[in-house]
Amino acid sequence: MILRYHHVTHNIARENVGAARHFYGDILGLKEIPATEDPTGNRLIWFAVGELQLHLVIRDKPEPASSRHIAVVVDDLEQLVDHLRRCAVRIEEREMGRYWFRRSDGSRTAFCYDPDGNRIELVEATRSANPKSKI
Repeated sequence: MILRYHHVTHNIARENVGAARHFYGDILGLKEIPATEDPTGNRLIWFAVGELQLHLVIRDKPEPASSRHIAVVVDDLEQLVDHLRRCAVRIEEREMGRYWFRRSDGSRTAFCYDPDGNRIELVEATRSANPKSKI
């Protein structure tokens, strides 16, 4: 029986390794951890996401699919979206000037993209859903 996710994998372009490290480490604030399967660091970059992991596989071309994505729970969607906009991160615009939509559980969600076009869903924790948001 499946208990939980262990890690999620995204492909990134070899030419964008620095941009990927900056995006996931500096902008999203994830901690880079040793990629035990690749001690040289030539094929893999790993980040901790709470108790789980994000594995970035370095390829010549990332070839991200448009609907494939990872989803992460965030405690303050508004603050994170504002931060991403200030950092010039690509965020899907749902309507003119609006970057989120409401899920059936009442939480808000938004999509952003890493430097290689990998899609990331930002799901607001339901305890902080706020219908009067300005985002």
